[in-house]
Amino acid sequence: MLFTYAINENDLGERLDKVLARVFNKISRAELQRCIKSGLVTIDDIAVTDVAKKIQWTGQIVLNYDNSQLQAYDLTPEIIPIDVLYEDEYILVINKQAGLVCHPAPGHKSGTLVNALVGRWQLSDLGERPGIVHRLDKDTSGVMLIAKNNIAHAKFADLFANHKGSKIRRFYTCFVFGVPKLKFGKIDTMITRHPKNRQIFTTSKNQGKKAVTIYKVLQTHYFTSTKSISKIECELLTGRTHQIRVHMKYMGCPLIGDTIYGKRHIDNVYPELVKNFNRQALHSSRIMFHHPFFNQQMEFTAPMPDDMHNLNILFNNNQLDMPPEYR
Repeated sequence: MLFTYAINENDLGERLDKVLARVFNKISRAELQRCIKSGLVTIDDIAVTDVAKKIQWTGQIVLNYDNSQLQAYDLTPEIIPIDVLYEDEYILVINKQAGLVCHPAPGHKSGTLVNALVGRWQLSDLGERPGIVHRLDKDTSGVMLIAKNNIAHAKFADLFANHKGSKIRRFYTCFVFGVPKLKFGKIDTMITRHPKNRQIFTTSKNQGKKAVTIYKVLQTHYFTSTKSISKIECELLTGRTHQIRVHMKYMGCPLIGDTIYGKRHIDNVYPELVKNFNRQALHSSRIMFHHPFFNQQMEFTAPMPDDMHNLNILFNNNQLDMPPEYR
């Protein structure tokens, strides 16, 4: 099967294998390097076998790849409700419900978003995750973009990988314990896998990948002078796994309901709604992007699901933005 990608100016000077790994991000870099060495990659019909070759001109990359070996999981269509916010011939924009895994993986071989999508829509097939350009954690709800063909997949994967200026912007709403020292700021760290638990992530000074989050405190509710929760909007300038969850912990304001990066002990001063919130209180609320095929700016929002709306009521009913002794 032939997969194509149009080289743009931002790719110039980059290694071929790195560009392919970014664009065809569902195929491992090692596998892509094997394809290059085997002569399965061409630039403007010229075979390139050097994985470290620097791209020097704009043109078209063609990857001749049989992805049948990647179909390791059962992609049988399943009847799972999908809230579609928008659809055209290139993409779907959906409002993913919390509790839904994006694609089959160990421990989740069925019942995933991919199972819900296949059979109902034609999707891209760059790897074993049809249509999946970017992911949300299982227990994160909200706006998510799906590619319906390989051309769209390559274009949008490139946008997500590079976060090219105003061409794509992602906003999240979260509820956290405490309140940051600054009401508005930028968190700029490296994120890497935890040295003792490879399933989770942590910040680092010099290891891992650069991770940048812009945050704004929208409201704070104080239960006592030292116990509070805040409603925060975050914009991702990079897209690392668990980025917001790790960055909120780094600030000392872990997400409500986060069993991995959150509080281990929750004081009884907090209401049951907060203490027993059964997922990380994180919602992908808005996405803005420049549609590469229609040449127009698009924006989609997803309303808060009921559980997060119930948290939001705490602020709406009693907007307390300072500790009790200062009121």
